[in-house]
Amino acid sequence: MGNHCISKDIKEIALKLWDQGWEAEDICDTLGISHASLYRWQVIFAEHGSVNCPLSPLKGCQGLRILTCTLIQACQGLFSQELDLFLDEVKTWLALEHDIIISMLMLARNLTEIELT
Repeated sequence: MGNHCISKDIKEIALKLWDQGWEAEDICDTLGISHASLYRWQVIFAEHGSVNCPLSPLKGCQGLRILTCTLIQACQGLFSQELDLFLDEVKTWLALEHDIIISMLMLARNLTEIELT
C-alpha cells in the first residue's frame, strides 16, 4: 500500500462503514487502506472528534508568526545593514543574538509575511 495521503472523506467513510458493521478486512480491501490506518483513525476520532489530528503547536501552521514585533524590527535593521543575507545566516543570528530557535521554513514564512524577502 505504501505511505500516502488519504483524504478526510475516505477516513470518515471507512469509520462509518465500520460503525455500520462492515468487517475491517472488507473496508480495507474496498478502500485500499491498511488495517493499521483504520485502527489509528478510530483512536484519533475517539480522542479528537475528527479523523485528523489537530495541528501540533510545535510544528506551526500557515500564517503563524513566531517572531515578535521586537525581533521583526531587529530583522529589518539587520537587512537594512546587509541586503544579501542567506536564511541560514539570519537563523544563526537569531539563535546567537536572541536565543530564538526557528526552522528555515518558518523563518522564510515570517520574513515573507513581513515582506523582507
